[in-house]
Amino acid sequence: MAHVYEADVLVLGTGLAGLRAAAEAHERGARVLLVSKSRAGYNNCTIVAGAGYLAAVGGMTPEEHRERTLSVGKGLNDPGLVEVLTSEGGERVLELERFGLDVTARRGGVHVGGPGVRLGQGITLPMVKHLRGKGVPFVDNVVVTRLLLDRGRAVGAVGYSGDEEASAVFSARAVVLATGGAGALYKRTDCPLRTTGDGYSLAYHAGTRLRDMEFVQFFPLALAEPGVPPFLVNGALVEEGRIVNIMGEEIPVKHKVTERPFIARSRDLLSRAMMLEILEGGGVEGAVLIDARDVMRRAKPGDFFGMGGYQFYRDRVQAHERPFRVAPLSHFCMGGVVADAWGRTNVMGLYAAGEVVGGTHGANRHGGNALTEATVFGARAGARAAQHAEEAGATDVADLAQDEEERYARIVGRSHGYSPADLMETLRETMWEKAGIVRDSQGLVEAYQKVQELRDDSRQVMAGHGRPMMAALELSMALDAAEMIIRAAMERRESRGAHYRRDHPWEDPAWRRTVIVSKKGDSMQLGTAELGEAYE
Repeated sequence: MAHVYEADVLVLGTGLAGLRAAAEAHERGARVLLVSKSRAGYNNCTIVAGAGYLAAVGGMTPEEHRERTLSVGKGLNDPGLVEVLTSEGGERVLELERFGLDVTARRGGVHVGGPGVRLGQGITLPMVKHLRGKGVPFVDNVVVTRLLLDRGRAVGAVGYSGDEEASAVFSARAVVLATGGAGALYKRTDCPLRTTGDGYSLAYHAGTRLRDMEFVQFFPLALAEPGVPPFLVNGALVEEGRIVNIMGEEIPVKHKVTERPFIARSRDLLSRAMMLEILEGGGVEGAVLIDARDVMRRAKPGDFFGMGGYQFYRDRVQAHERPFRVAPLSHFCMGGVVADAWGRTNVMGLYAAGEVVGGTHGANRHGGNALTEATVFGARAGARAAQHAEEAGATDVADLAQDEEERYARIVGRSHGYSPADLMETLRETMWEKAGIVRDSQGLVEAYQKVQELRDDSRQVMAGHGRPMMAALELSMALDAAEMIIRAAMERRESRGAHYRRDHPWEDPAWRRTVIVSKKGDSMQLGTAELGEAYE
């Protein structure tokens, strides 16, 4: 029989949003439990973040932060969420110091120090240490596959424990969904490979609406050199170097990408321009080039703070001798769960925060806003979840988990079937080629058909206990998230922000609306809503 964990507030995810929600709920007197798919504080999108926060500090005003966020979002941001993000962002990011983070303020934001390439560990690991010091428990290495509902109210979750090789059941008075995005649905990504869109699937099957799922942000400039990790290229090399095709033409000039800094304000347009060059023969083996030889000649050891320093670019990339290869990769999902500024969803007792929530960023995200969003709305969701838990009663959830536990047993019990790893690899290839940076009707239809084939195959996966079983369960949720992205992209017949369709290449004012995904019976349904009305 599965072990049943009990808490007032159950937090799913141990990136920044989940950790901040847990800290807030604990401070308000709730018994909090955090669940992670891996070791707490690791293997989430926060740890690969650049550790920079955009916020109204150091002379930037909330009004300036708001204007920059709305401009980059191309008219689709939820105005209420942006108002809270920009009015509270400065105070929220500075208060991270009290959780043990090393915070350095500068104009327009703060930087949080961290070790080595994974700068975001300087965010998550101190917060994990803080929470453990307060006695907050963590349950690691569990993939949650369903939220448990009792008469339409979220009362817990069920998942599979890779450590125990058995199901794990969680009973709670309130649940906070902070599971991050779905970057790993694409073959080229800087997200951890277990960022498979679990939260979108969990919310969908619980009856929560989702929005803006067609908007996937691709970071334009990541290394694509053979044998070199796909690190995001240092800002100095991007802004001072030359981004060129194989003919030596400057891609930003050719495609009229003018708003700088590119890596903060023009991720959508530059990714699109680079991919069009690659598709039209201007690339080299799926990449274009940065010529930063002049920058490197002026540089010295110790320069280029961040993901890769001077020595890395000199020794591993030889950037001082020749142009080097770069290409876009999936980086962030702007779409997600429909929630209000307190993280409340349309399912009572279910709250959400961070990348799993849609609406804050609109059609494209400004660099630095992801961590600010996680901080601001993580705290708010934790506060409101704790308040809800005070008023809600406990529920016996053991029987509610039975269907999922039987599904786990069927997968492990098969003597033959498909490999979940092989099916996931096919999905990632399909999403990259058919539903990635450059889209059209034919490619999206082909992607949808392939997802349905993979869904049929996924019902016959075979996996042993431990990590293979977790991969099998992740696959089914990844297919849900992929279908949402594809169908929302089919629905939006225009180009805006990170969503570009070659067959509808212009922005259409009539599409200044939100695409909504919801579950009706056993079917996925799509519709639209006016801005600001998605939550209603």
